[in-house]
Amino acid sequence: MNNKVVMMMADGVEEIEATVPFDLMREAGLDVDLVSAQNKSTAIGANGMVFANLKNLKGYDFSVNDTLVLPGGAAYQVFLNTPEVLEQVKAFAQNPQKVLGAICASASIPGTLGLYQGKKYTCVPGLNGDFGGTYENVHSVIDGNLVTGISVGGAFDFAFNLIKVLKGEAEMKKVQENTCWILLKQK
Repeated sequence: MNNKVVMMMADGVEEIEATVPFDLMREAGLDVDLVSAQNKSTAIGANGMVFANLKNLKGYDFSVNDTLVLPGGAAYQVFLNTPEVLEQVKAFAQNPQKVLGAICASASIPGTLGLYQGKKYTCVPGLNGDFGGTYENVHSVIDGNLVTGISVGGAFDFAFNLIKVLKGEAEMKKVQENTCWILLKQK
């Protein structure tokens, strides 16, 4: 893998579900592009945080990325109603050499597309449907090349699981130690 990640963005994105994975993946040495599903240079988060310098979906080359990440919040409605985003969700989920990560409301999108058939997953409980897989009421789930997160409360576990899948458990633990997620005994 080339360690390149694309994170979809849109107005209404849940800030923690975007910033925590972004920050921790960067800490792990991953290259993360923020791409606007609305083809705008900014996105305004659910709580007013402004994300700037976004790349446009139109013309973006997804083929250079190993991973597609969809943060949740009201932005999931934009993703769900953007055919180009849905096309990429399917492409990443169905390619075992790629990784699809989705959290909270956005984690319902692969289910809506039938991509959880026979898989374990999680998403915000209120949007869990009959997706043909096994719903787990936990912070984050890895099943093959799919990484899902439940909601804001699972943002760290979701991010660490993305790192684990992309760079291995040793790198995940290194990031956990470097960010004081795991507290080391002081000498």
